Amino acid sequence: MIRFFKYLFLLTIFLSSFSTFAYRELPKTDSLSESSFITLITCDPGEELYSLFGHSAIGVVDPEQELALVFNYGTFSFKTSFFYLKFASGKLLYRLSFTTYNRFLYEYRRDKRRVVEERLNLTLSQRQRLFDLLKENYKPENREYQYDFFFDNCATRISNIFHKALGDSLKYTPAENYTPRTFRNLIDEYLVNSYWSKFGIDIALGAVIDKPATEMQITFLPDYLSEYVNYCKINGKPFVAASRVLVSESETFLPTPWIIRPATILWIVFLIITLLTILLYKKSWVIGDRIIFGIIGFTGIIVLLLWTATDHDATADNFNLLWANPLFLIYIWFIGNNKKQKLLYKLSFIILIINILTLIFWKVIPQQYNIAFIPIIGIVIIRSSVIALRAKK
Repeated sequence: MIRFFKYLFLLTIFLSSFSTFAYRELPKTDSLSESSFITLITCDPGEELYSLFGHSAIGVVDPEQELALVFNYGTFSFKTSFFYLKFASGKLLYRLSFTTYNRFLYEYRRDKRRVVEERLNLTLSQRQRLFDLLKENYKPENREYQYDFFFDNCATRISNIFHKALGDSLKYTPAENYTPRTFRNLIDEYLVNSYWSKFGIDIALGAVIDKPATEMQITFLPDYLSEYVNYCKINGKPFVAASRVLVSESETFLPTPWIIRPATILWIVFLIITLLTILLYKKSWVIGDRIIFGIIGFTGIIVLLLWTATDHDATADNFNLLWANPLFLIYIWFIGNNKKQKLLYKLSFIILIINILTLIFWKVIPQQYNIAFIPIIGIVIIRSSVIALRAKK
């Protein structure tokens, strides 16, 4: 359970990119030369939660001016006042920054994360226009923006600046076999081996991300931004002229061992509580029930705060509150109170019915639930039914 709260806390990092920012002046440059080129840089996912979905950046290279810069929209400053409060609440502003190729690639070489560079098929005037727009974006009054993992991040900013700089000359040709997927389905592709990350994400993110994403919207993921530009044409020609690998190492991350996956642990806990409920039915469970409903209620508080007290759009409309009810923190004080037995019975019966209906209408609820939620709901059903039966006597 401690591990669960660790991953739930780290969700705030998932909703961001974990790169720091240091203000520097852009080098003085003349107009780009004929030998210059602009690239889209796509970095493979890493093992940590904040790097699970990869990263995107724009490269600007001009050999004649010894210019080789990487522009990165996924950075922020730790020196921001009330940093952690703003970070958790989704109010932290993100910034466009730049660095050199060597500095940018150092982290990916160290972590053995593959990096691919795609050279864009642009005329000199188009390259200059795009570079000028990047410089304009980098001005102090323009560089900051309200980050949103799904709708305004390091990858979507790049797709937007491409279209802004290139206008109608940049055309996207939809893939013939495109199948609409929800935002949750898309990020699940990166969570195949990260069971605890998926568990925490599925608790904290609401029904907002269970809507189908358009082909433009899926570019919030760097891999899909790379795929998107390969389906684009510029002035009738392929938008991507060539590609090369900048970092070839690619480490394979092992899946979480099945014995410590959330579903395995929670099913074991469910079986233990079920067995103890049968064997120790006549014993007092006041402390145990308060702990069980207290933990679930505290989870509900986190879910509710992420929905109502932050600017994270993805945490809204969270139907996990059906089983992770913050009111459990009030309910636990009636457990064991002999003077409130009628009220305890009614509350327990309501909790029992809500959770049974949640299981029955599992597939109808407009939010994709994690399979590991079933044993949690099962525990709530078993203990609330026992409390209700005891209170009725």
